[in-house]
Amino acid sequence: MKKILLTLIFALLPFTILAAPFGLKKGMSLDEISAQCEEEPSFMKDDVYFIKPKKSHPIFEEYAVYISKTSGLYQIRAFSKPINCNKYGTEIQNAFNKVKDKIAKTYGKPRIINEINQASQFSENEYWFYTLKDGSRILAAAWDERTLPDNLFAIALDCVAYNGYMDGEAHLILGYYFNNFKSVEDEQDDVF
Repeated sequence: MKKILLTLIFALLPFTILAAPFGLKKGMSLDEISAQCEEEPSFMKDDVYFIKPKKSHPIFEEYAVYISKTSGLYQIRAFSKPINCNKYGTEIQNAFNKVKDKIAKTYGKPRIINEINQASQFSENEYWFYTLKDGSRILAAAWDERTLPDNLFAIALDCVAYNGYMDGEAHLILGYYFNNFKSVEDEQDDVF
């Protein structure tokens, strides 16, 4: 009986640890989040606050949390430092794969979206960065509730490009969506 109980405890233990990205948990209040940050959260707009969590990753420089007055923390977004890329997008692809693989160690294998719009006339590899910037290319990873602990609904890792033409700067955007985000959406939609 003790063996079964210990096995069960060790099997469930990772799920209690896994569900706190950057040291933050679903439903946390602004005060609770503030205690996990290096400095006071900075109000942006609506439910959005910029934070500097004590537990951070060196590739990410900006963090935003979404906090509902009734549901608490329901979303986290992390934005990478600018990543200088060549026309092949090598650097952003390498950063994407590195972060994706690290997240996969915790949450399992994601679904990869690596697509280019078939109508794009720039499908050759030498236009990789250009097509990412103009929106005709997508490189993303997604984890959904089937592979995540109970309090997470989804995780998304996206590549975006802002500056440059054939080469330039790109960023990674990492989002954690807790399963209480649906109740927040329902609250917001209730006004209609």
